Amino acid sequence: MNQPNPTPGPAETGSPLERRYRRLLRVYPRPYQAERGEEIVETYLDLVDPQRRWPSPHDALDLLGAGLRERLRGYGALGLADALPLAATAALNTLIALAVFLLLQVEVDDPRITGLDPVGPFQTLGTVTWLGWLLVGVTATALPGRWARYAAAGGLLLTIALPPAAALTGQPRPPLFVLLPTVALGLATLALPTHPSRVGRSLPPLAAGFGTAVSLSFAAQNGGKVFTSYRSTPEILAMVGGLMLAVALIVGLGRALRADDTGLWATLLLATPAGLFGANQLTQAVWGSRGGAPTPTAFIATTAAILLTGAVLLAAAVASQAARQRTARQRALASTCPTCGQRPDTTART
Repeated sequence: MNQPNPTPGPAETGSPLERRYRRLLRVYPRPYQAERGEEIVETYLDLVDPQRRWPSPHDALDLLGAGLRERLRGYGALGLADALPLAATAALNTLIALAVFLLLQVEVDDPRITGLDPVGPFQTLGTVTWLGWLLVGVTATALPGRWARYAAAGGLLLTIALPPAAALTGQPRPPLFVLLPTVALGLATLALPTHPSRVGRSLPPLAAGFGTAVSLSFAAQNGGKVFTSYRSTPEILAMVGGLMLAVALIVGLGRALRADDTGLWATLLLATPAGLFGANQLTQAVWGSRGGAPTPTAFIATTAAILLTGAVLLAAAVASQAARQRTARQRALASTCPTCGQRPDTTART
């Protein structure tokens, strides 16, 4: 006997565009989907060309971001979502200061000192990446919001494309212990704030000035350039990561005194990039070195351990916050009158 076909659900009916919007809704918690899913989909469908087959990238990111925010709200960790713009601001300004420093201390140095084939007047293709991040800083100051995030995406793509571009052209590039933390910070910059404050918009020029001042200070104290190649920068990179994390922690503690935990969440988000800045030094401390540098296998193992540790710490913080949220809800329910829905102290006063 033939069994009747099950009735298709909403996700399998409608136009291809509608079905794809419904699939994006899966990022929301299920109760929220059941309560407001239809309204959300209908709103998006009313605002787009019905001939479209795919949601626009803006709509997709909007839905995914809102869904993630709603899940974090349920975990009691909404501060993590609110911390993303703060972490992005710290990441961008760290990149700007680092870009200026590496341009002045390494890239404009004589390539013949290190035996490299020059890339024009510069040592490596890394110049393109550093100039790209400086352009992101200019955009964040002059055109904050959407254009700044577009520029940040471009800077991130330039950084990611550097190793394959170097392999194709045969030109030198910065080593991975420089590029990996740059990529990690670049990912963070994708969450730059939509409406930054005046202070936020003034930070990129200040960061560039700070990087220039540090470079000139090194040159003045040592009678010239100290960092003649990227191989001489692991210690300064570890210092950059430590300084970034220390500043984020100070800001976080200051906000925590005002019952605002976004700064502490931002510190947790920046812990992994900060760790990657010290990956070379940590690898040599744990595994030793060969010829003054860690082996590729040891460096990969250390990098993987840093990434795993950062992910575990973030997951543990969210789980801890979720447990506290559940405990608070249970206490609230236990102290509520089952008849009138009010707390005993409220009923006593009335």
